[in-house]
Amino acid sequence: MMMNKSKPKIAIIGAGWAGLSAAAHLVEHADVALYEAGRVAGGRARGVPSDEFSFLDNGQHLLIGAYQAIFRLLDKTGMDWRRHFYRQPLRWYLHDGLRFEAAWSLPAPLNLLTGLLRGEGASFGEKMALVQQLKHLQAHHKRQLPDQSVLSWLEGQGVSRKWLLEFWQPMVWGALNTPLDEASLNVLCNVLADGVWAGCELSDYFVPRVDLTRAFAMPIVGYLQQHGAAWLPNQRVKRVLLDNHRGVRVDGERFDGAIIATAPYHVESVLPPSLGDNIRFAVNSLQYYPITTVYLKYARAFRLPALMTGFAEGTAQWLIDRRRLTGANEIAAVVSLSHRIRATNVQWAQRVHRDVLRVCPRVGKPVAWQVITEKRATIASHVNRVVPTQARLNQYGIWLAGDWLHPRYPATLEAAVQSGAMMAQAVLERFAAESETA
Repeated sequence: MMMNKSKPKIAIIGAGWAGLSAAAHLVEHADVALYEAGRVAGGRARGVPSDEFSFLDNGQHLLIGAYQAIFRLLDKTGMDWRRHFYRQPLRWYLHDGLRFEAAWSLPAPLNLLTGLLRGEGASFGEKMALVQQLKHLQAHHKRQLPDQSVLSWLEGQGVSRKWLLEFWQPMVWGALNTPLDEASLNVLCNVLADGVWAGCELSDYFVPRVDLTRAFAMPIVGYLQQHGAAWLPNQRVKRVLLDNHRGVRVDGERFDGAIIATAPYHVESVLPPSLGDNIRFAVNSLQYYPITTVYLKYARAFRLPALMTGFAEGTAQWLIDRRRLTGANEIAAVVSLSHRIRATNVQWAQRVHRDVLRVCPRVGKPVAWQVITEKRATIASHVNRVVPTQARLNQYGIWLAGDWLHPRYPATLEAAVQSGAMMAQAVLERFAAESETA
């Protein structure tokens, strides 16, 4: 029989980074409708209106060179996205601890190991101990051993308090936003293996110069509209229902399939009541951790020692020097696992300002501040975390996408984009196979 060349009609619920990715990978092969409950796209990584600051996001986000799916997606839009990011080779600068920069001239992981040995803030013996820890971790990863917590592995290596505070803790908090005694060692290894261990350029920093709505969401939405997708903001989908004649219904409209790309805590209410009990169980077992971002603006010009200046012991883990990004006298401070500190917004600003004074004692008082806490910023990367199966949902034309569903990565922007792309591919393969048998 002749192949059916008509395009499938697909609804995508949720315009976070996973939903945007799914839509962008489908739009040339399907009739796409992208639903978003909010006014703007971007989900947990989007711009926030501000009259006081050069730009605000609902959290300070950092991309690295290993985030290849994000960069490929931005390339697809045809936008010169590089002008929206400040690129810098891997540099680790703690005001009260270790400082090093990866060696550009060497392949990974020698670039990192050489940079450590040339670094400051530690004796040669201490540096060698850290190098050995990293080599042992890489060997551990290659053996594909059962998962365990990062802390249990570090304790088995006899890691000193210095390296716990000055390297392992800030790295794990930054990459996984999960306490060391809960964080999955295998997930951490996956991040390192695909990043700093894989190639020197893959560990480069890409720090946004503009808000993420402008840098990512708007170009993707524009690309979708150029290719005929329906962009439907301010439309909260209450539930996806199964259609009697095959397919699904979204707000009364029939579709051949749907990708649910909402935050996990919204998935349960959107799923058809008769399907997805294992998904609901998985969602209810997730644990979330917050991240607080404190934005400070000063009247006086300053220069932090590094684009990202960190503290082994302080309120903020990292201060981002926005003078290097935009020229504005602003700092964005990142506090991972911010539930550890009970503070009002005023107290957050005061505490982070004290951190700033440690490196810029003459900066003066802030003239403006903004505190944004995402209470469910990330899903904890627990040991032996199991990703729920979607097989039964897929049979009925429903797929799930999101950073929490990535089989190898923590809940990051790259995980979200990869998940959206994988689900889009699954949709296309399903309808291609059906066309061939029609």
